[in-house]
Amino acid sequence: MHRVHRPLALLILGAALAGCGEAPVPEGCGPEASAAEETAMNGTPMRECAGPQAQACLAETGEKHYFCSTAELLEWQQAQDASKGEIVAFTRDLSDVDWDPRDTGDWVTMDTAWFVVGHERDNGQGQTPPVGFSDLGDAEIFASKHGGRITGPDGLTPGGQD
Repeated sequence: MHRVHRPLALLILGAALAGCGEAPVPEGCGPEASAAEETAMNGTPMRECAGPQAQACLAETGEKHYFCSTAELLEWQQAQDASKGEIVAFTRDLSDVDWDPRDTGDWVTMDTAWFVVGHERDNGQGQTPPVGFSDLGDAEIFASKHGGRITGPDGLTPGGQD
């Protein structure tokens, strides 16, 4: 009979579970660079939307929707019928990109991002929508420069304004 060394077994189990925090994104629902010629809520081309852009995908059909801000996405999500099924939502990850819309950067799922709400940084459309970050430290730096408070996805309100 083999004897398992408990600390080693726990280390192996921890390593195996380390990648389990985020659900896999359904095929065809991965985020795309800011390519949309028209956003869902106001028709603005994504290339003209500064700051925290967002996008959503209906998992069942792969249908994608693009938004100039996380606030618009949250408003749109609230209005969706439950019969549409799972909605996979992404926000532009401002951890490593500029506020400028031409810096398409990376995307992070809305359910794993850190957000700064109630800040003073205008997105060019008279809004101060939640700003998403994959890295908590980057969210803290943004909040120290522009005000606001940090929250997880559960702290977001429909419409996204604090």
